[in-house]
Amino acid sequence: MNPQQAEILRDIVQRMMARYITVRPQGIDLGNKRKPIPALDSRILDYGAARTLYRNRRPVCRSLDAVNPIGDTEKRCQKCLDRDQCTGQVRLDLLFDNTPYRLLLAYTSAKNFLIYTGKLVEKKLEIRSINTKIVVVNRGSWGELRFCVADV
Repeated sequence: MNPQQAEILRDIVQRMMARYITVRPQGIDLGNKRKPIPALDSRILDYGAARTLYRNRRPVCRSLDAVNPIGDTEKRCQKCLDRDQCTGQVRLDLLFDNTPYRLLLAYTSAKNFLIYTGKLVEKKLEIRSINTKIVVVNRGSWGELRFCVADV
């Protein structure tokens, strides 16, 4: 995939209704009534900072760029009184099985992803030009994600 094609796909993903991936201890839930997948090979089209404010384990405010919340163009995360209660995240826009998905990473999974991107930089690999294998490690009540270059 050349850079122009990747840019076109990123634009399409940003404009389409997002399909969010849920990570469970048993695997990745794509929300299509299939059983969770323990690992998947995907193409990561874009990634960046995000923030979510949870109340009673439910998201009440979300920003996909960590600057502006979704649905309120006037509000800024930096000036929000609830900012200290937000969860910092990494947003991944990815393609799996020719379908665009969005995945929000926090804590250990986000750390693992940032380590992975650092290794790609060392190897002079562009994340958008390779397939990435995402594996779920069962941690009991939650699933931790690990990332590596997928076998071709």
